[in-house]
Amino acid sequence: MRTTDVRVLRAITAMAAGQPVVVRDDSGGDGHLAFAADAATPGLLAFMVRHTAGYVRVALPGTECERLNLPPMCQREPALRVSVDVRGSGTGISARDRARTVAALASAAATPSDFSRPGHVVPAQAADGGVLARPEPAETAVDLAGLAGRRPAAALCEIVSRLHPTRIAEGAELTEFAVEHRVPIVSIAEVVAYRRRTEPQVVRLTEAILPTWAGDSRVIGFRGAYDGGEHLVVIVGTAGAGLPVPLHIHVECLTGDVFGSQWCRCGADLTAALARMSAQGGGVVVYLRPPAPPRACGLFDSRDSASEALSDTVAWILRDLGVYALRFSDDVPGFGLVMFGAIREHGVGADELAAAG
Repeated sequence: MRTTDVRVLRAITAMAAGQPVVVRDDSGGDGHLAFAADAATPGLLAFMVRHTAGYVRVALPGTECERLNLPPMCQREPALRVSVDVRGSGTGISARDRARTVAALASAAATPSDFSRPGHVVPAQAADGGVLARPEPAETAVDLAGLAGRRPAAALCEIVSRLHPTRIAEGAELTEFAVEHRVPIVSIAEVVAYRRRTEPQVVRLTEAILPTWAGDSRVIGFRGAYDGGEHLVVIVGTAGAGLPVPLHIHVECLTGDVFGSQWCRCGADLTAALARMSAQGGGVVVYLRPPAPPRACGLFDSRDSASEALSDTVAWILRDLGVYALRFSDDVPGFGLVMFGAIREHGVGADELAAAG
């Protein structure tokens, strides 16, 4: 098991047990203390307030924000909703009062009339799809709560630096905090990678038999479960499950595939792969079409073709097809080896060298 997966699983276990976790933002360097909102207690709130900036938010799915009539606080930060206190909670500022409010926001039985506005706890809308749609602390905390089998709601707040009390803790100080308080620490990127590997990343949409110059081919259309990218699989000839299947992985290149640009090998590699499969009597082409901006070598090409997200997409497409054994050709253009190294972690094996275009 990957070390990163171990950290994610420890965080999920802590969430399930009603304990806090440290969520680290690798891009910004800072960290949040988070726990499942339905596990809120005065002790947890007191611990959070003592070690954080004290601006406690409760991340909720958009459907819950609408159900509880929690409108945006301001146009500049539409994810932040009008602050609330649960009714009958005294002044609302104490750890005990805020714990009641946090728990109430997570309750499926809560209604809009249960809260007074404004208050001392700030709801925050998390994006649909969680970290796979928006890799931010709020989405990470909600995902961890959901993965732990709890309500998809989480309290979170930035951890304050002990070395520089006017700043937010970051880097090694977050690790020291986690070790000192025996709190699991996990990064946003680790939760993203974990979900990509453990949850289907594509949905099969359509299928047809199309006559191509390589012969009648079975073509299957897929859509990314979270990013909306649309992908095609072209099955040439016979490619039975359980047998090593010749495979070519191709990322759409508008200029190379459509206009035959000589700036790159994209179009030539795809044509050669189809010709080889036609001559051999079978094979599979996975044609990836990630969401905008489109890839167009020589015109604009800012996307990383060998990204982990694309590798996971390929792996889930192969799983859907029931393909677990591959046969790669020995000409390795572009990112074939990099992508194969990633998809092999999904249990897909190969007889020869990985190739992709």
